[in-house]
Formats: sequence, C-alpha cells, structure tokens
Amino acid sequence: MPASRWAALALPLILALSGCQGGPESTERPLLDGRHEPDVLVEASTLALPPAFVGNRFVTGWLPFGSSRRLKGVVPESEGSRLEIVNLKERARTLVLRTALDQPEAAEVVVLHGDRELARRPLTRRVRLRLPARLPIGRVPLEVRFSNATGVLVREAHLNPSLAAGEVRFQDGAIVQSPWSAVDFVQEFPPGAVLLGAFQPPRSRGPEQTFSIMIESSSGTVVNAWQWNGAGPEELRIELPADGEGPVKVRLVAGGEGDPARWQNLRLAFEAEEQAPALVPAPPRVVILYVFDALRADFVGHLGGPAEISPTLDRLAAEGVTFADHISNAPNTKPSIKSLFIGRPFLLLGHQRLPDSGPPTLAESFADAGYRTVALSGSPWVGHSFGTHRGFQHRSAKAEYRGKGETGARYNDSAERVHAATLEWIDSLGAEERAFLYMHTMHPHNPYDPPPAFEERYAGGIDSQIDGGTTTLLAIKRGALPTSEADRARLRALYAAGMAYNDAHLASFMEEIEREYEPGEVLIIFTSDHGEELFEHGGVLHGYTLYQEQLQIPLVFWWPGVLEPRRVEVGTDHLDLAATLQSLVGRDVPAEHGLPLWGLMAGADREWPKRVRFAAASSVKGGIFMARSAGKKVIWAPRTGTGWGMGQGGGQTHDAEYFFDLDEDPAESVNRAAVGDLEYEWLRARLAAWMARGKLEEIGADGDEQVDEQTLERLRALGYVD
Repeated sequence: MPASRWAALALPLILALSGCQGGPESTERPLLDGRHEPDVLVEASTLALPPAFVGNRFVTGWLPFGSSRRLKGVVPESEGSRLEIVNLKERARTLVLRTALDQPEAAEVVVLHGDRELARRPLTRRVRLRLPARLPIGRVPLEVRFSNATGVLVREAHLNPSLAAGEVRFQDGAIVQSPWSAVDFVQEFPPGAVLLGAFQPPRSRGPEQTFSIMIESSSGTVVNAWQWNGAGPEELRIELPADGEGPVKVRLVAGGEGDPARWQNLRLAFEAEEQAPALVPAPPRVVILYVFDALRADFVGHLGGPAEISPTLDRLAAEGVTFADHISNAPNTKPSIKSLFIGRPFLLLGHQRLPDSGPPTLAESFADAGYRTVALSGSPWVGHSFGTHRGFQHRSAKAEYRGKGETGARYNDSAERVHAATLEWIDSLGAEERAFLYMHTMHPHNPYDPPPAFEERYAGGIDSQIDGGTTTLLAIKRGALPTSEADRARLRALYAAGMAYNDAHLASFMEEIEREYEPGEVLIIFTSDHGEELFEHGGVLHGYTLYQEQLQIPLVFWWPGVLEPRRVEVGTDHLDLAATLQSLVGRDVPAEHGLPLWGLMAGADREWPKRVRFAAASSVKGGIFMARSAGKKVIWAPRTGTGWGMGQGGGQTHDAEYFFDLDEDPAESVNRAAVGDLEYEWLRARLAAWMARGKLEEIGADGDEQVDEQTLERLRALGYVD
C-alpha cells in the first residue's frame, strides 16, 4: 500500500491493556483505524496472474511456467485450482481462458462456485465459459477443474463484460468514492456499536446513480442499512448487528454513473470498559532469559509432547506460569532474536544488521536500570557483527557454539558449555549486584547430534542409519537426498534426543541456581527463538514457512515466591514477551508493539484484548507474512518472481495465499483461501494493514556486517551459510 494511503489510515488505535477495572464509558474510534485495511472492490476484465492479493486474480492451485523474470502462464494443479473475481452487479458474464498445448478431444473445463457447477465446456485454446447472472455481489471464488487433460498451460484469463472501474480515495480520514465500486470494512465491532458519520452527495446525480451501506454479520445476515435518497447531505447513524460473535462487514457501495460522493468522519461509538494496566512486580535481583534454539512446542511434555523429553522444563512450568499458545514472530533466529531484543517486527529486513541506534534493546534497558548484562549465547547471531550486542556489557566466548572439530567432543555439547559459562559468570557477581543474563543453547537445533546414550535411548531400534548432521539436512531440504519413513523417524528421534540432553543438563544447572538464590531473587524465562519442520509439510529445518511447527514455541516464567503457578491458554507472542521484560524495568512500550503479560499471569485472561498475532519470514527475499486469530490463520507468500509459496526444495508449495482453520485442521493440510468466511476477510484486512505499517516502520541496517572468519565458520556449521 502506498505511504500516502497509510498516512490516511494512521489514526489513533484503541488498544486496551489487561487488568480490567471500572465501569463502561462512551468512546469513539474512526472506521479508518489503521489496524484494518479497507478492501476496495472494482471490476476488471483481466485476471491478474499470481501472486496477486486483491482484485480479479488467480489464487491457489497454479504452478508457475516461465522464468523468474518473465511469467508466461500458469499450470493448474490436478486437485483443482481457484480464481477470484469481483462482481458488483448481477448480469451474465463470460470467463475466457486462453490456453496452450494440444489436448485430447475429451478434455473439459468445469467452473464451480462452492458445490454449484456454473459452466462446463470442451477444452480449447480459447475456451469461453458462460457464468450465470445470479452470482454474489463482492468477491466470488471460482474453482476451475480440467478433466482428462494433462500439461495444460493457462496463459491468461479475462472476464467480459466488466463495469467501468470507479475510483476510491482516502483523504484526511474521509472516503471519496465514485461508481462502480465498493469498499469493505471487516472488523470486530464492540457490542452495541453505532456507525456515525456524514454523507456528502455528488455535485450532480447521474442516471440511476446510487450510494448505499450494506451490513453483513457473522451469522450470514445481509441488510441494506442505508440508501441515498437523492437529496442533500445526510448525517448517518446505523446500529451495527449484535446477532452473533465475530467480525462484521460494513460495505460502502457506489453504483450507476456520475460524480463521486464523500463519506466524512465515519466512526464507531460504543461503550468500553475503563481499563487499567496490571501491576508490575518489583524487579528481582537476577533476570535470566533462557532460549532453546529451534524448540517447537509439541516436543515439550507439558505442551503435548512426550513426557520423557523435558521433565525439568515441565517441572519448572508446573511451578511457574506457562503459556500454552505462544508464537515467535519469525521462523528463524536472526529476525526472531532482533524482534525479541527491541520489541519490533521485521517484515523484509530480518537479514540485515540491527542498527546501532533505535528502540532500546532489553540489555540496554536493564543496563540503564543498574543491572550488569551478559550474553551467554551459543548462537553466533548474538554478537557485534549483527548489532545484537547492544547493551551487553559482557559476552562469554566460552558459551559460543563450537563444532566437534574445535572441541574434540563426540556430540553437540552446547548445553554443557552455556550452563558452565553461566555459572562461572554468576560466581563473579558481587553480593549486591543485579544481573540480566541472556542464555542461548543450540538445542535441539541442528546438527541433531546428541551424546551416544541419548541417541540410543531415542533412536535405537529405528531401522535407519541416517545422521542428523547439517550437511545431510541441507541436502534433504534442497530435495537432493530422498528419505524413507525410517529415515524421517530417526531424524525426529535425534531432534528429540538433543532436547532431552539439554533438559538433563538444565536439571543440574537449576540445582545450582536454587542453591545460590532464595525464592523471589531470580526470575527465569524459558522460551525458544522459533520451531522446526520435521517433514510435516515435506521439508526440514526452518526459515521458509509460517506453519505452526515453525512458530509455536514454549514460554515459561519461573519466579517462585512471586508468581503463582498458572497455565495461560490465550494467544501471546514474542513482542508481548519483550514488552513484559521492558515493563519490569520501567520502560513503556507502544501497545501496537506488544502487551505486558503480567495481567495474564495474575489470571486476567478474560480482559486480554489481543486477538491477532503476526509473523513474517523476513529473511526470505520478497517475504512471507502471517496473521492469526485464536482459530484461524492467513498467510501471504509472494516472495519474488515465480517463487511464490512456502518451503524450499522438496517442501516447496506454490500457493501465494493460505487460509487455515486451525480448529478443524490443526495440521494445516487444507488451504481454504478464497473459500473463506468473514474471519478470513477480517484477517486479510488486519494482515494488509500490518504489512503496510510494518514496512514503513521497519528498522534497517545502518552499516554493512563485518563477519569474522570464525563466526562465518560457525554459521556454516549450523547451516546458515553455504
């Protein structure tokens, strides 16, 4: 979205804090609130080839044909492919497909809308499919099936006739709209909300020119809430429906021919509970942020994984507060850690160096509050080369990841090294000194190379000898090394064994911590930077998709004597974690960049306002972006050129857009994009607005990375550098 458009949308956001207190008060917020991108609908004769996010378009089930610089057409997948057209007036229309390659005489093209067959024609080089007059107004998904045909190439698609496209402009909070056009606002409106504003009619009324407001509720009810009567300016007051939970669509419709009209100061009036932030506890003497690298939630016992993998972490979760639905904002370490450190998302610049100035890092905030700060990181991404050193007064070289060639160890010994370096550094603290420690172990991250005893316990008996080394995993990711089911089972077992090894050493580490400190003196937060794919969607490793296995991670706050044991079920993310730690030392964070979790940890689940969480694969050229509610998820994966989709090598998919119902399809196996409901449209509106704002606000590098050869070699050993 252009910056000028974003400026029109960048109005104050009404964002609540947890810890509700007090009674209702009357409030208003603009319909153009900056958090929801309005969907402008106009008809067009040409359907845009992928990747296209709006308008008449090819959506899912189309493979690219041509070079990365010149897309010559698309090839339909065998399961059926989807188009989406904009329809603003009921009348018969014709879908024209221009194809290539010879086909058998029996080949056919079938077009469906839902379960209804709309047209069926023999497949020719130029096939005309007559669509019925009675199609829904708005976006209409069409499924296209090619029967008895292989190797079909669709060069282009057209829709005839098409209405002249109206213009919609956003100016200083007003909407200037000319026919034919519609503007959809899909939002979750508070109960009892009323739409207020004013309608300024066109200078002169054209023949049969109309303006109206349509309302669609989540229950499926559609009403014509207001119609222009052809007279002068009019004040608007429209009660929004309350016949069900979920989003509501407000559609501004302009039909006929004539000058534009103007919608002014469209806003919502409603009663909102007065809310106050939850109390922030006094900061402890020692704060430890402990990160397991590439640990996905479903390999943790108390989050549904096998109990024997993580008994120590499970015990600490039972004694503290655990978050059952926590995600990272990125599927790989570099952008994830940068987001965690500064509390800002990265959409396209996750691969760049963190600038030397900007929002304060966690380490800088704790240092300003009088804490000694230290990075005890096995990850090479935490260091001066990448700007992630900011605020750390100390960095332990003893904690750095080292391959077996450097250490002489027979396995990946990162946990032992990080724990030993941490305990040694803690011993150096003075009796009155306070400290903030960042710990980062390289488990269960590749190489999946646990000690022999752990390998035997988890992988013994599996009929495979495949190793979990980085070279092997990269070959699998590229599609160069086929694997059997036994190979895949062994790699999953080696991944689990790496976590079990880390957890076993965590037990010894915690014994020393609990011996050193009294209850209440030390707060430890356990989490991960991202998850890991283990063949769920055909690939391995991480960084190239936004499926659950790459984003869903553990989060545990362990603070005996201060936090009561609790399990939090509502959704949170790493920006919330960053805001929580910043608030502990008195830093305020803008609500749109995360909400402190103290209210949730005190049991105020019902007052938690954050319904949508976002993530981006910002190290992928062109980007992949996600918006997720409690049970639904939208992903937009344009990337660059003809590379749209998610995954890499054998795990590559070729849909630019995805919509998953996580309640019915937790494995994310059925892409329902363009066959969705109002929540689908709502999440797309939220995602589009987040992308527009985020790309303008994103923090880029202020200098080139200078990576020494030793760091480069360690990155190479971990699969980050070829």
